[in-house]
Amino acid sequence: MNESDSTDVLVVGGRTTGMMLAARLARQGINVRIVDGSPGIDIHSRATLLHSRSLELLDNLGIADEMVSKGQPLRGMHLFFDGQAVMQTSDPPVDSPHPYGISYSQAQIEGMLEAKLGSFGVTVERGTEFVGLDQDDACVRARLRHRDGSEETVEAAYMVGCDGAHSATRHMLGIGFPGTRSRYPYMLADVIADNDEPADAWFLFLHSLGAIVFAILNGRRRQIIAPLPEDHPAEGEPELAELQSMIDLRTGGSYRLRDPLWLAYFRINYRVAERFRDGRVFLAGDAAHVHSPFAGHGMNTGIQDACNLAWKLTLAIRGVASPALLDSYDAERRPVAQGVVENTRTFTESVENYPSMTAGERDSFLNGFRREGDELTAFRRSFEELDLDYGASPIGRDDAADLPEDVRPGLEARNVAGLLHGDEGCDLFRFLGGPHHCLLVFAGMNASPEAARARAREAHATYGPWMDVHLVLAQANNGNADTDLSVLLDRQAALTRRYGMEGAGIYLFRPDGHVAYRTHRLDGLKTYVDTVLNAG
Repeated sequence: MNESDSTDVLVVGGRTTGMMLAARLARQGINVRIVDGSPGIDIHSRATLLHSRSLELLDNLGIADEMVSKGQPLRGMHLFFDGQAVMQTSDPPVDSPHPYGISYSQAQIEGMLEAKLGSFGVTVERGTEFVGLDQDDACVRARLRHRDGSEETVEAAYMVGCDGAHSATRHMLGIGFPGTRSRYPYMLADVIADNDEPADAWFLFLHSLGAIVFAILNGRRRQIIAPLPEDHPAEGEPELAELQSMIDLRTGGSYRLRDPLWLAYFRINYRVAERFRDGRVFLAGDAAHVHSPFAGHGMNTGIQDACNLAWKLTLAIRGVASPALLDSYDAERRPVAQGVVENTRTFTESVENYPSMTAGERDSFLNGFRREGDELTAFRRSFEELDLDYGASPIGRDDAADLPEDVRPGLEARNVAGLLHGDEGCDLFRFLGGPHHCLLVFAGMNASPEAARARAREAHATYGPWMDVHLVLAQANNGNADTDLSVLLDRQAALTRRYGMEGAGIYLFRPDGHVAYRTHRLDGLKTYVDTVLNAG
């Protein structure tokens, strides 16, 4: 047994969630190790869809552009009842720098994340199995077994189990994983389907014999999801001929499958861990929650787990915030996971129950897809995971409830373009998403900017190591140029008005892009930091 050097954070699990977490930590200078029992990245991409919010978060790491350029946008769905086309949706873009989600191979996503980790000097330690754990008030001690059979014990300030649905971390902690399993087995396949135009739409075939889903993949491929009869053995490896037969019976026979990369049987589970934290150990991704693949939220939910937890671990490790800040991870993310599980279960069970639906029930199901106006906008934001609300979180505070409701603490920031930073045009999102908190000090529309300028300097001097401070000057109130402050010139006052700051005030944004605090008082920041972040 070898003893190793200690580390700040040990991440167990080297897939999307684990690598996203490790990358967010490493770019902030946190000492992180990431281990994974597998020999390499799995080429079988179960997850296929990156929603707009995930693309924003990947953009923060500088790796979203390549994914967008090579990925396949999802712009709608075609719905069929018993072989007959009954509806086509054409989804409007959402208010995001990434207006549509895209399909991009999970293996390729993980390859890019691993390369990004390498740029931070972090290597995914493949073939390294996590086999033991104990912890106390000071640290976590994890036992690792390497390919050659040698073992070492790693001491870490914190550990995060991102080790999948069968998480060894969760089992060793004795954390329950309650839930249910669908009574139907499923087949999953990565194939090319001829005659599947348009390539930017999902196809949902509902038939008296069962459903078929054509999800999109990049490279003009399709992921096929098909429920099987309840008594199907679902053992061994499926044959393409079996899937083709189901496609013919349930879709009308217009689609020829070829070039399968892989086929597999699986069962859908709906489970959420009883808690996401046990002392100094956390759960994220599939180790914390599993659900139906319909709507493609699994990988995305794990990405958001990682981004939520990374900045909190960073502040706790650096002693900036009380360790109690870490309790907010469970408080914020567990309700989100529960909502995803229930929403995907409701939709999946409706698809499974189609063969036994009455005509009226089928009409009602169809009407659920008919949305327009504000209802369609709200649905699109929800689908793209832009509407997550941490408003009930213990670390949010609203001292200006008269300001716009859609940018209150707990919600994701709304982007505004047309700003000037130095000589460069930019939008608000350029300054959000980490690695630090972002403070906007608004001078307002009419008052002298001197008070806001003084508060911005004070905040920078006090919190500069973990908070980026920007003075926002509206066009009518530009004042004199500043050389010691970051100034955003809001030339058309669009940012000032969007955030209701015609009078002076401040907005504080978290590194994951959610609003943390707002107030009309320029001197309100210290109160928030002392009573929320530093409260122990």
